[in-house]
Amino acid sequence: MKSLSLLLVSAVIVSQPLLAQQVANTRAQPTDWEEINFETNEAVLVDGFPSLLRLADLLKAHPDYKVTIVGHADQRGSNRLNQSLSERRATTVSQFLQKYGAAASQLQTRGEGKKDLEDTANNRNAHFVNRRVTITVTAPNGAVIGDGSITSAIEEFINYSRGQLSKLDGILAQLQQLEAEVQALNAAGIKQDTTAIKQDTAAIKQDTAAIKQDTGALVQRPSPLTADQTTQIADAAGQKAADHALRESALRNRKYSLLGFDVGPTFGPGRIGDYNADVFGKALIPFGNGKTPDQPGTHGFVVDGRWIYAHPDVTSRSSAVAVTGLNDAIFNTGLINRFGHVQIGTFAQFDYASLTLNQFSGTTPTEVFSHGGTFLAGGVATFDFVMPGGTIGVFGAKGIKDTGNINTTSLTNLTTPAYLRYADQAGISAAGTFHKFQIEASLAWVKQYLAGYDAMPGASVKISFGPTDTLQFYVEGDANTTYANALYPTQRVVLGLQFGNWVRARNYGSTQSVVPTNIPNPHYQLLTR
Repeated sequence: MKSLSLLLVSAVIVSQPLLAQQVANTRAQPTDWEEINFETNEAVLVDGFPSLLRLADLLKAHPDYKVTIVGHADQRGSNRLNQSLSERRATTVSQFLQKYGAAASQLQTRGEGKKDLEDTANNRNAHFVNRRVTITVTAPNGAVIGDGSITSAIEEFINYSRGQLSKLDGILAQLQQLEAEVQALNAAGIKQDTTAIKQDTAAIKQDTAAIKQDTGALVQRPSPLTADQTTQIADAAGQKAADHALRESALRNRKYSLLGFDVGPTFGPGRIGDYNADVFGKALIPFGNGKTPDQPGTHGFVVDGRWIYAHPDVTSRSSAVAVTGLNDAIFNTGLINRFGHVQIGTFAQFDYASLTLNQFSGTTPTEVFSHGGTFLAGGVATFDFVMPGGTIGVFGAKGIKDTGNINTTSLTNLTTPAYLRYADQAGISAAGTFHKFQIEASLAWVKQYLAGYDAMPGASVKISFGPTDTLQFYVEGDANTTYANALYPTQRVVLGLQFGNWVRARNYGSTQSVVPTNIPNPHYQLLTR
């Protein structure tokens, strides 16, 4: 009997450290606590403050308890984006609990992305429910007492405490039985052992009373937030959410655009027109995931259009029949993708060319047809190596709709039908900066389709400068702008103005996003059948 009594006393004594941090009765209801959900693409707390403050108080008062915080996202968006977003949501809750009393060693966070949806429906309410943080509370003995929302975590925390109190009542009953046995032992004359058991019993009673006192304090609801405290928390969270939303919106909607126009004279024996004018506009729209949160995407959509006009020049020429003027409408659209220092682009190119052709007899020109036009199309590919101060690359163009008949207005002295042929080309291009000047240049080998001729050059150099990056003057010179004269090349020099939020070459190295690329002008030749 003595051995059994000692075993019971030892079991009670050993059980006390496991019960030292347990909890007691509460009047809290699950509806007293709000859930923690987030706005779309946000990791900023906008609700759940009283619940989190309550949980922080519980953890501060009982440092042996642990909490696992798991962030979730809804089913929209990529796995990579949702994984990062869910981890940031869990971290936000952890930082809030630490700020109001919980120790970092009590908290563990992770993100589940969109792998564990609460509601699989694809509607607004389901998306809101899935943008959440779940809370798991673990007792000092390793038992999970709260697994799910913060509401269930706190409720089960309290329920677990109530269960521990019932165990304490059982211990007290065992102590009463033990006291009866001690009295019986005293009656039998085992006074020494009885004295030790009495001392242990008194200690156990004292510890049990302390546990009840701690548990009563544990389950007390915190004092409600004052109006000033609530306003301060809401204002701080709202301002942070607004700043984050504005920053993310600016990144998602960042676009680059450039408009410009120029005018200048033409030169050379095969010149087209006595002066040349050009109007252009282009846009670069990055998209996709950036390398870092403050960078736009590594993919881009490009739109590039221009209109070139050469005023008809009817002065005497060395050729009997010559192109004396043109209207050229060019449109390019396509995609570019950047992989580190390498950028690749593919584009569709469309060209509507309208020519003025004159027959010369001495110094008197005779118009054969005016503004006769046709439509051509081709495909363009570019490959650029991006460096800190610019790019260097290669390009190629191949005709898709590579021929088009010209509708003449007069067949005087020209009975053979004429047509335009899209000229395939390949070349190199570069862009860079020198002090405050940006230089862009290209050199192409343009295929010839006349017997006895193989290829001819097409080249351009553009130098831009100005007071700001959004307003620039430029000087450009080129040879064989679009129309390729097999015998007599034409050159031009133009002075122009351009404006817009375009990326400058000196900034290419400071970004991992897509950068502008050189799309060559289409070239074509006038042939007869």
